[in-house]
Amino acid sequence: MNIIVIGATSGIGRAVAEIYMSRGHRVGITGRRANLLEEIAGCHQDCEVFVKPFDVSADTASDSLAELVEDMGGVDICLYSSGYGHTNTSLEPSLELGQVDVNAKGFVRCAVWLFNYWAVNGLKGHLAVISSVASILPLGVCPAYSATKKFEAFYLETLRQLAVIRKADIGFTAIKPGFVDTDFIHGRHFPMTIRRDRAAGQIVKAIARKRKSVVINRRWALLGMLMKLIPRPVWNWGGRFFRPYTDMF
Repeated sequence: MNIIVIGATSGIGRAVAEIYMSRGHRVGITGRRANLLEEIAGCHQDCEVFVKPFDVSADTASDSLAELVEDMGGVDICLYSSGYGHTNTSLEPSLELGQVDVNAKGFVRCAVWLFNYWAVNGLKGHLAVISSVASILPLGVCPAYSATKKFEAFYLETLRQLAVIRKADIGFTAIKPGFVDTDFIHGRHFPMTIRRDRAAGQIVKAIARKRKSVVINRRWALLGMLMKLIPRPVWNWGGRFFRPYTDMF
């Protein structure tokens, strides 16, 4: 099976890619840092690893993705793991727009190309994206992060219906992790932090089971259910309790 992980240089993306590599799949890995991609490939010389450095925020990102798919001879599953977040209570425009470029515009560039690749050629495919529990209710300390993660999950819903309209055999999975022990929160302590390897294992399992949406892990899934029950005025008032987490990312 051919699998591509977009944003595999570190964190969840790298952990997921390495699981697929350990299982003998042909894996394509992308990211901005070519040296880290080569390092990953060098650690897995017993399987086929295809390296393609590119920046998802560049206008040429879809062209680079197309080249990678051609090199691999096709793609069956793609995980979009590129993304980053910042708390931004002062609403610094560059921080907000930078997250939009990667989490929203970059995602759309890749998702649109993949959808059309599978649909036009009558191929079966599966697209997954690392969203966040922040997509369930907005967090005022990180506006662009919350909004773009909601966008990713909602965009997959639209593509799911579009696949029906176009009679395309494409599956979609929105993955919503809580706090995961990655570089995002390295050195800081947050409640219910999930080990990266455990989160990656659950993500691979959710994709294999073709889950439409999954919160990682069970404790965060329960918390997510409770979050949905909170009236918006109460949630907004509770924003004062997020002040200690203004350096979250």
